[in-house]
Amino acid sequence: MLSFKPKYHEEIKTGTITVSFRDWKTLNVQKNKIYKSSNLGLLRVLDVSFKMLADIQPTEIKRSGFKSLQDFKDSYEESARRAVDFHTESAVKIEFEYLGEDIENKKRLMGRVTPMELFEIRQKLLTLDEKSASPWVVKTLLLIEKKGPLKIEELEKSIRMTPDAVKMNIRKLKELSLISSNSKRCYSITPLSLKILGILKKK
Repeated sequence: MLSFKPKYHEEIKTGTITVSFRDWKTLNVQKNKIYKSSNLGLLRVLDVSFKMLADIQPTEIKRSGFKSLQDFKDSYEESARRAVDFHTESAVKIEFEYLGEDIENKKRLMGRVTPMELFEIRQKLLTLDEKSASPWVVKTLLLIEKKGPLKIEELEKSIRMTPDAVKMNIRKLKELSLISSNSKRCYSITPLSLKILGILKKK
């Protein structure tokens, strides 16, 4: 199980923190598996590997939730409960994404929904397109299905909408569990999205 101090929970939920380094001698989690984090929710491990502490980059420090290398070192030693040699030792680097607060979020994301729920999601998508001056829902999902994972900047160019509008629309699709993002802020469609697209393509 992956656990985090409560002070990091909000930044994990918003996707600000997507990396964690652990003082482990073995890889205690597996890539692509989903884990329950106490008082936080579900996390999917995107990648896990050993990395020399001396090779950790400033971007990784920031994605771990620390403002400086010294802040990271202090926290790492506190968690390890020992003096750490940051020049010669290695750590386990875990890249992850936050999926939601409970198991129902996981089931929904993986497409485990009832026919009625599928119908309701489809109707919500069609309504979003009807209310928009320029239909974007199906176009966005098909684009991500074909070319994803895509960064938000790539979506902005392809969909030809303002950055704020694209971000708002991406948020709506994430709330419906139709897309997910990885540690590099690239968006992919979910198994649920594939089911919805299958229905829409038949219409």
